[in-house]
Amino acid sequence: MSYQDTNLWRTFEAFEGDRAKQEARRLAEQFIRSREHALLIAAEINRDFPDLTQHDISHIDALWGYADLICGEEYILNPAELYVLGISFLVHDLANGLAAIPGGLEALSESPRWRDVVAAEYRALHGVYPSPGSLTEAAAQVRERAIPRFLRETHAEYAATLPQSAYPDHTSGQSYYLIEDIELRTQYGHLAGRIAASHWWPSKALRQEFDVRIGARASMPDSWQVDPLVLACILRCADAAHLDSRRAPGLLRAVRKPSAESEAHWVFQDKLQKPHIKEDRLFYTSLSPFTREQSESWWLCYESLSALDHELSAVDSILSDSGRKRIQARSVAGIRDLEEISRNITTEGWHPIDARLKVTDVVSLVTRLGGKELYGGNPHVAIRELITNAADAVRAKKTMLEETGASPWEIFGDVTTALKESKDGTWLSVRDTGIGMSKDVLAGALLNFGTSYWDSVEARRDLPGLISSGFRPAGQFGIGFFSVFMIGDAVKVVSRRYDASADDTFVLEFKDGISRRPMLRTADAGERLATGGTEVQVLLKANVNEILSVGRSDSGDRSLRTFAEVCGWLCPALDVDLYVFQDGTRSLVVGADDWKTVDDEQLIDRLYVDHEPAELEELKKVLNGPLMAITTREGDVMARLAISRSIVKYDSEEDADDGPRYSTSTSFSAPIIVGGVRSSAAMDHAAGIVLGKPTRAARDIAVPLLEPADFGSWATRQALTLDNSSEEIPREALVSLIAELHGQTGELHIAESSVGKMTFLDVLEFCAAKDRIVFLQDAAWINYVHDARDTGDEGAIPRLSDDVLLASGGRGSALVGSRYGADDALFSWSFKGAYGYFIEPNSVTGLALRAIAQAWSVNEVDVFSTYDRSKRSKRRAETVGYVGDKRIRLKAMAVLERDVLTGGHEEGE
Repeated sequence: MSYQDTNLWRTFEAFEGDRAKQEARRLAEQFIRSREHALLIAAEINRDFPDLTQHDISHIDALWGYADLICGEEYILNPAELYVLGISFLVHDLANGLAAIPGGLEALSESPRWRDVVAAEYRALHGVYPSPGSLTEAAAQVRERAIPRFLRETHAEYAATLPQSAYPDHTSGQSYYLIEDIELRTQYGHLAGRIAASHWWPSKALRQEFDVRIGARASMPDSWQVDPLVLACILRCADAAHLDSRRAPGLLRAVRKPSAESEAHWVFQDKLQKPHIKEDRLFYTSLSPFTREQSESWWLCYESLSALDHELSAVDSILSDSGRKRIQARSVAGIRDLEEISRNITTEGWHPIDARLKVTDVVSLVTRLGGKELYGGNPHVAIRELITNAADAVRAKKTMLEETGASPWEIFGDVTTALKESKDGTWLSVRDTGIGMSKDVLAGALLNFGTSYWDSVEARRDLPGLISSGFRPAGQFGIGFFSVFMIGDAVKVVSRRYDASADDTFVLEFKDGISRRPMLRTADAGERLATGGTEVQVLLKANVNEILSVGRSDSGDRSLRTFAEVCGWLCPALDVDLYVFQDGTRSLVVGADDWKTVDDEQLIDRLYVDHEPAELEELKKVLNGPLMAITTREGDVMARLAISRSIVKYDSEEDADDGPRYSTSTSFSAPIIVGGVRSSAAMDHAAGIVLGKPTRAARDIAVPLLEPADFGSWATRQALTLDNSSEEIPREALVSLIAELHGQTGELHIAESSVGKMTFLDVLEFCAAKDRIVFLQDAAWINYVHDARDTGDEGAIPRLSDDVLLASGGRGSALVGSRYGADDALFSWSFKGAYGYFIEPNSVTGLALRAIAQAWSVNEVDVFSTYDRSKRSKRRAETVGYVGDKRIRLKAMAVLERDVLTGGHEEGE
């Protein structure tokens, strides 16, 4: 059926009187001209969006028939309303193709939203966001993926402008318009565009935008008023209802070969037949059943019809509540009963049951995953997460202001924390002067557990250009806010967008955790924020001393500190100013990026509040020189470090024979910093700060942003200032750290033989004179020597054989963590599987193997391979030393022979 055969279209011909007929004819003729233009543009959609089902003129024309069906025969619109509705039909989906957008792709490239989508697609492909400078050089694959995504996200917004947009022809100098009649374009174009755009709005926005009826034009009958609310309701229902085989012909699907994600849309729409109406329900049916292989298409069909049912219900409420005539179709038949809907839309060989993953106890899930189960019950985590979110908000605001060209003195923002006493108890407050949140974000994105607002379509809409400008939020998982309920049940979130007025301050209030619904309300006069931003307030349910207590878990010493010290310890490297408000005074605790420039002692004091003062001073004395900056090639400081020697706490009793026995050794560990706050991971035996990235949602386990080799120059310089003093405990750990970070160990010992402890060059010279090297675990030899001494026989002094090298039996890790399960992530950072073997080149044992390769002039990979095979084989006892004339036989880790490696003999001969 042609659109001109619909009851709605015939309205153009149903009016009496010369003036009415003339105006109706004019509107009909002008619509037909506009339709001819739209037909050409719509035909281009599949070029830019080939996966999309039919959005050409056939979809546009079909909306007339669906509007007829949904409204019912008795629903009457006047010609002016029909014209506006028809134009909105034409343009509502037209911007799903670049041809509809004046200027095309070149114009899009200037849009912040376009750059955001390109950045999002880049991240989807590569796992990281691109640098702002590389966006213009994004690969063709990224741009091709970005085009349909951008068009889908923005087509409704562009629809608002299309009825009035000019399409210039640079050859002729002429401009074309969808609406040729300048009077109609001027008077109705804006309204038709807004109605077209509204099909992607939430239904609740319709009454706010379109509640006022528009009077008739001077040349038209007085009764030809336009009711935009009715037209917007008809458009969104007709568009949602157009689900039938005309939109997804099977032959066209075979030709276009849509992606797997889109194919389900094509399959289910190809199976659906045109619906019919009975009473007030739309009945959809399928001509052929959905097979088992097509079950996903059936469920997508079900979800689409459920969405239509929701639209029909919402529209019915809008029209009824506003006193307008209700449309006939108000629901989809059978949609609330799977058995009933499956009788109309049939299946073959399977039965639709709602077997999707369900979360019966959402509150319990959020409590666990947003609290102790994820974070381990540490109350400091909640403060860390709140400050992280606040810092993200400040960065976002500064970025947006910079993007809009604000003057430098207008770009400001900071974070202030406080502990406030009240009659109810102690309140923790974290206040930022950042981007702030609208009412919709407070009620939506903030409460959407597990979904980050920054990565959402809503963020690209609300804050265009933010992500593509280089803004990188520390909070990426959408769960950090919920950690606040670990420390309190009474929570208030007060927020005002940075570009809104004080009257637009809103409060989201939780009175009993997440077990009850929160209240969203307008802020009272005393709660309004003078500047944009957010304040989170939580009534602590635990003693405040738990917040002020810090200390090393291994020492059992958790002393009280000031709140300022705790905040500085938790957030030592923020790139925004962090203040603490106490006793009427606001004091700066951490300056933006000041960790890069403050003197060593000030930074050490901030980082190691968890050490007792006396111990802290002792550790400062044994630092291996000043903290050194480690930078990228571009000069960005990524770490500031020095090797931390250990101090030893001796037992009170000493054994005269064995010498003093120490009980513990202590050194600094440099925390891995994520988004300015510390994780539970650290670089062992180093002091300072290392910037990192999280390996899981809790952000407690993190690895450095730099690769181990990037620390090589620093590690080499550190090695130059270390010596081989036997008093250094544990000496091997420091050498191991330098090796793992690809440093040159220089004069430091990496192995031991019969001639004593040896440097890399010593090992090389030692091996050059040998044809066979036996690797013996140093711990095995130490234990043997210790046992021999216990016999009391002074003549029983073991000595090593001339071909034995003592080396570490395993490999260490430059990083350590305090949480169970951290080892794999931290371990794999410094060991990349360079040769595919357990021992790697950047290890102390690996250095010894590299020395052998050089000494024997053989391939390094072959040495590691042979060592690995020998180590994994059934090890036999080797003669590794002597006590007098008696041989000492111990199981060796591996045996390497020059002839085998150079090809002179087979291994094992």
